[in-house]
Amino acid sequence: MIEGLFPRALGGVFENLPAAVRAVHQGERPVGLHGHARARGDGGAAALVRRLQGLPGPGFHDTAVFISPLPGRGEIWTRRFGLRAFLSHVRPAAGDPRAFEEAVGLLTFRFHAEPCMGGFRWIFEGWRLGPLPLPAGWAPRSRARIFARDGTYRFRVLVAHPWLGVIFGYAGRLDAPPPS
Repeated sequence: MIEGLFPRALGGVFENLPAAVRAVHQGERPVGLHGHARARGDGGAAALVRRLQGLPGPGFHDTAVFISPLPGRGEIWTRRFGLRAFLSHVRPAAGDPRAFEEAVGLLTFRFHAEPCMGGFRWIFEGWRLGPLPLPAGWAPRSRARIFARDGTYRFRVLVAHPWLGVIFGYAGRLDAPPPS
């Protein structure tokens, strides 16, 4: 039985990922990463959502990511951008070993992982408020990619809503732990 969330979601493909990506997402031990990210986002309601979620405003930020495995129950992710912190619970989805969910407050987003050049993407499948499924047309559009380039762990995330604009986007590089 594969214990780690992303080895489970990606299956045998996980072993072919770059060492920097595997070291972070093996799911066997806590991981702390530090580096820098560039954030962006629109104003108005998008800025309010960002602020309520603990996400950064536009600009360059010192960045830290802490991933704490919860055996059999996923991972707690804490992302810090400067003084702002964003917390979520990433866990296996019921009924599909390749699917996973990210819970942020009362909202839960369902994804599956798809390999890509040098890493993997999070592919959005649906969302809900508590147990209540929400219409796909109301969902924010998201793109998330985790990859390595030149041995360095990198990430790109963009979440935009059709009515609010870009809620948040961030991209950067982090110093990954050495492979175990």
